[in-house]
Amino acid sequence: MNHNRSSVSNPDVWTKLSVLLTVLVAMSGSVKCQDPASGNVVWSEEFDGDSIDRSIWTHDVGGHGFGNGQLEYNTRRPENSYVRNGSLVIEARRESYGGNAFTSARMHTQGGFAFQYGDLEARIKLPDTADGIWPAFWMLGNNFPGTVWPKCGEADILEIGGKDGIEKGLQHRKINCALHFAGVDEQKTSLVQWFDAPADLHLDYHLYRISWTPKHMKFLLDGKEFGSWDITSPEMKEYHQPYFPILNVAVGSWTTSYTGLDTPEKISATLPARMHVDWIRLYGNKDTKVILGNKSSE
Repeated sequence: MNHNRSSVSNPDVWTKLSVLLTVLVAMSGSVKCQDPASGNVVWSEEFDGDSIDRSIWTHDVGGHGFGNGQLEYNTRRPENSYVRNGSLVIEARRESYGGNAFTSARMHTQGGFAFQYGDLEARIKLPDTADGIWPAFWMLGNNFPGTVWPKCGEADILEIGGKDGIEKGLQHRKINCALHFAGVDEQKTSLVQWFDAPADLHLDYHLYRISWTPKHMKFLLDGKEFGSWDITSPEMKEYHQPYFPILNVAVGSWTTSYTGLDTPEKISATLPARMHVDWIRLYGNKDTKVILGNKSSE
């Protein structure tokens, strides 16, 4: 896999930067980007090793539907998540496991990496989603689960496989970004924007990014903005705290939820279905804060 480190091309410089970042976090609990104009990489996961880095990644394990009626049992088994050829692979499979008809994986960095403000980008090749596969690259507030959802806040950078895409024959192109939070009077509020990509996204790698400042959250596909929200109002307070990223491939959901496909017989997607993640990188701005481990200045 081609890893284009355009921001830090010298491996020695990259190593020194990583060591310096770790030392600063250990000393102060957090790091602020000192070069706001550069947009330098201040944290990255390149998946260059032979296995998943357990100091960064944690698996959510279970088959309870995760609030959406999902049909898969998420495991930490190597059959469902592994590193191969420089990419993380999350693999959904049709197999009976734990009382569910499918297996997959759901991975997050809480306790290993979180951040507040900056541009988080991943290079991802999506699986064939037609019909019933629901991949996502998203974030939750780092105060979860102590602060319950949606009060913790959620930001979805990429989702695909929704029932609207199924109905319109755009399963491989219709993506969305979304914010879910406790809005006015702490009532659940969801903001969603949809975009029809110009090409089928499961055929190659593409770049999915959130650009986050104290004023806005913007969402981009291959550098093209397809969603944006102003987050300066008091009702958007959830978006002024650290978040951690999540990667998962869900299968199905309640009829009222994302895919609208609620039984194993309705899942017609070709399985196994694999999402490949080449890398994830955080580019800093003047307000960026990085948290490694459980250390925080807050």
